[in-house]
Amino acid sequence: MLRKRKKTKTLILGDSFSSNIYVTQDLNDSLLLSWAGSSSTLDGWEFTDTCVDKLPLFLESDCLKRLGFGTSEIDYKYVLIGGEESLRSKISLKSEEDSPHTWYDLLPKTRGKVYKPILSWCQIIKILRSRVGLPRLYANILSIDPNEKTVLLEGGATIEYENIVSSVPQDLLLTKLRGVNPANVSASYARLPYNISLIIGKVNQKISDDEVIVYALGRKRYIASHIILLKSSINYLKNEYALIYVLTPLKRDTDKTEILIKNFSELGNVGIEVRDVVFARSYIEKYGRLIKPKENPYSKLLEEAGIRVIGRYGSWKELSICNIIAATHDH
Repeated sequence: MLRKRKKTKTLILGDSFSSNIYVTQDLNDSLLLSWAGSSSTLDGWEFTDTCVDKLPLFLESDCLKRLGFGTSEIDYKYVLIGGEESLRSKISLKSEEDSPHTWYDLLPKTRGKVYKPILSWCQIIKILRSRVGLPRLYANILSIDPNEKTVLLEGGATIEYENIVSSVPQDLLLTKLRGVNPANVSASYARLPYNISLIIGKVNQKISDDEVIVYALGRKRYIASHIILLKSSINYLKNEYALIYVLTPLKRDTDKTEILIKNFSELGNVGIEVRDVVFARSYIEKYGRLIKPKENPYSKLLEEAGIRVIGRYGSWKELSICNIIAATHDH
């Protein structure tokens, strides 16, 4: 039986925010390849006639205009309950002092101005995908051979490429590289996932259209690390409803429903009364944090394999949306 073989100049792995920015540029003869578990974390939940974001992201500058999207300037109020040290202890693993590459570092730790997209992030990722004129392929990867510059797909099909760009998490990418022992990869990368819950309801706080309130829960008795309140932008809900996000770093396997129920009591602990709930959903962000060894042998391996890594989970350097745009838009 003759197995299918396809050739492409540039192969882009992952259907992420960064990859969709990358492919909106003039890339002739390119292919975007995605599979289960490698899509964008900006995909939201369908609700009424719109989508709501799974996670709140705010910008330090008006960088979205480079992609043609409008933003509004908002007041960002950061309320630290407890101590910064006890807050950081929630998002650290044993024997580790600092905590880079986590949702904690994506939240501004100040009172001041930040920028919020006029559209939701899940609307933005949909529009970015609609701009992409390149062919998309959804198939599981069995192996990547950087010497032969081929990718073997489930079912036996093969893709030949000249260049390869990846936005999927490094540890996931490395398990696909031929010659790399998956057990060694697993031992070298440690994950600290986050549970992110979204509750839409009425609260006893007054929140204006241009305001975000972030409670950083530093007291150790709290399970959650952050509670984020902002006004609903869903027309159906009008003005009295709020979007309430609760971020919880996980150090053990926990049922999503169990955490969601617990989060209602967490809200009460900081004096936030929630009523008339119309939406409550929770999910686990597997890569809330990825911890690499101090001397990572895989960085050189990826470089020698000719694989360019981009985005938050691909490179773990471009943490903010603005950094991702700057690094990928004018490559």
